[in-house]
Amino acid sequence: MLRVVMAFSVGIGIWGAVTARGEETPDLKSPALVWHGRDLFSETCTYCHGENAAGGASGVPGLQGRTDLGAQEIFDTISDGRIRGANIMPAWKEFLSQGDRWALTAYILSMAVSSGGSKQ
Repeated sequence: MLRVVMAFSVGIGIWGAVTARGEETPDLKSPALVWHGRDLFSETCTYCHGENAAGGASGVPGLQGRTDLGAQEIFDTISDGRIRGANIMPAWKEFLSQGDRWALTAYILSMAVSSGGSKQ
């Protein structure tokens, strides 16, 4: 019984809330997850969003200090893409694992917090 309770409590520390789709989300404030997201962002997102997510030259929005974006909205946009005028955000769900998409979400949220915002 103790092992089951201990394993359950460890699992709670790693996984957080349940999304509207019934999926469990990781702890988006986890330093390891944020760091992984930063590395992924550098590899996959800087071409459009710019270094340090400051925004791209083509008018792609910056992501620093964005307190208007919630975790599920960020995750869904990374997963499914978005079209706004001439800006086209591709869908990444076929190329990045669910865990990687949550790591990117955690990193983007961390930029809002480090810039003085707090929405999650």
